[in-house]
Amino acid sequence: MPVIVFLVFSSLLPAVIALTDSFRNLSLTDVFQHGQFVGLDNYRLALGDDSNLYHSLWLTLIFVAVVVPAEFMLGLALAKILNREFWGRRFWITILLIPTMIAPVVVGMIWRFMLMPSFGFLTYYLNKMGFFKSVPLFSDPTTAFIALMVVDIWEWTPFMMLFMLAGLFSIPQDPIEAADIDGASTWQIFWHIELPLLRPMIILAIMFRTIDASKTFDIVHVLTEGGPGNTTELMSVFAFRTSFVSWDLGIGAAVCLLIAFFSLLVASIFYKVVSRETVEAAK
Repeated sequence: MPVIVFLVFSSLLPAVIALTDSFRNLSLTDVFQHGQFVGLDNYRLALGDDSNLYHSLWLTLIFVAVVVPAEFMLGLALAKILNREFWGRRFWITILLIPTMIAPVVVGMIWRFMLMPSFGFLTYYLNKMGFFKSVPLFSDPTTAFIALMVVDIWEWTPFMMLFMLAGLFSIPQDPIEAADIDGASTWQIFWHIELPLLRPMIILAIMFRTIDASKTFDIVHVLTEGGPGNTTELMSVFAFRTSFVSWDLGIGAAVCLLIAFFSLLVASIFYKVVSRETVEAAK
């Protein structure tokens, strides 16, 4: 009962409030009609031709399509390296997990300090190599967006590593030992035995990261604030700007619910894939 009460007040109640707000005119610049019921007008404005939502959605899709596969491949590679006994193994696992344990806002502040145009630690050496001398890193749309993806990969690759490491730990050793006796190489064992057995864990890890990456806000807000212009404005940043820069809380609530719908759609697709995998494994 305490857990149910906590979930109701922390998740269900805000969702209901956001749903009701999305049907009302909550623009702080419209004093006379503030709070008036407008039906689906907020959704029409959010999805209209003049809205930047589609631009933000496209940037979010590119962001997710790049960072999630990169984090998965790097995380799997690190997990494979750490899936054996060697001196200092626990130490290196702990060190590699530090980026994920740091709050995303702090991660953004760390990288912002290192990439400052004037006295950033990394900027100094990049300028020495001839990069970003004329145009600062965060002043160019392409390099700013790439920098955000690099920071996200640095922060969340250990999450994927931990998932894959747990999956490798849970794999039964009998088929691996049998393949080793039959003369299979390390690559053949990994590709034909370990990777197929990791498929359910891989699907879950990618699902969690896809949903979380689609809601990335902290590092974008700290590093670029969606700029220059709106070239790094992901959907979460677009919702923030709509609500607290344009002060249209009704449209902002509608955008947030659209983001939640997108996340639920992704989760449902992955759930069906995982369910099918479970049924096929049971057969």
